[in-house]
Order: sequence, then C-alpha cells, then structure tokens
Amino acid sequence: MLTSILGQRLSWHFADGWVFEPAIVRPGSVEYIVKEGPHAGRHAIQHFYYQRVAPGVETTVWSEESGAIVHMTWYLETQTVHRFAALPAWLGKDMTVYAGDNQDPAFIEKIQRQISERSDWPRRIMDDDGYFRVI
Repeated sequence: MLTSILGQRLSWHFADGWVFEPAIVRPGSVEYIVKEGPHAGRHAIQHFYYQRVAPGVETTVWSEESGAIVHMTWYLETQTVHRFAALPAWLGKDMTVYAGDNQDPAFIEKIQRQISERSDWPRRIMDDDGYFRVI
C-alpha cells in the first residue's frame, strides 16, 4: 500500500475531464502539467502546506498566483482525492486564460493584469472527487 503522497509521481484525474500528468509531489511542493481540461498545457509549481490527518489520509493546501486556494485530501488506500478550491470570479468564468507556465514572468504578468482588472468575487467553488495512480 502507498504510505504517503510525498515523493510520488502521479497521473491525477477528475470526473470533469481534468488530467494532471505528471504531477510530482515533493515535500513542500507539487509540480504538474494539465494534460487535459479547461487549461490544458498549464505547467505549475505550487508550494503547499501538508498534514497527515490519519493513517492513509493526507492533505495539501496552497494558494496559486491567481489567488485561487486549493485544498486536496488524499486517500492513499483507495487512491482517491477530494478537491476543494475557491477560484477568483474571472478565472472561474474563463479558465483558458490559465494555460501557461507559472515559472514564466510573462505568464505571471498576464495573471497579475487579470487580477488588477477583473472581479475576484463571487468566487467559483469547486468541490469534487477524483482518483490518482502512481506512474
């Protein structure tokens, strides 16, 4: 059985068609590419807070460059995951703007422009389940 999400290379899927592959979970960060979904092609490195909440259950939470807050609960035995995210209104309306690399200064500038020019509220709430497999 998988003993921790940390140190794993994953293929990570959600019912709405999102596929993150690879998603590399390191102590303190996750690096991923959105392979399929509304912002396919996105590459990001997110620094997170981590906690093992019970045997076989771990959580990660991070704040993205858009201001989105993402919380994941990882169920290791079943290799399932629950996502709770709160997205700024502008991102929730058009997620294609998020395709890009959050390590690229031009992308960060584009996102900062969205933040300064568009509405943050009401937030789009995502509350869904998915699964992952080690690759």
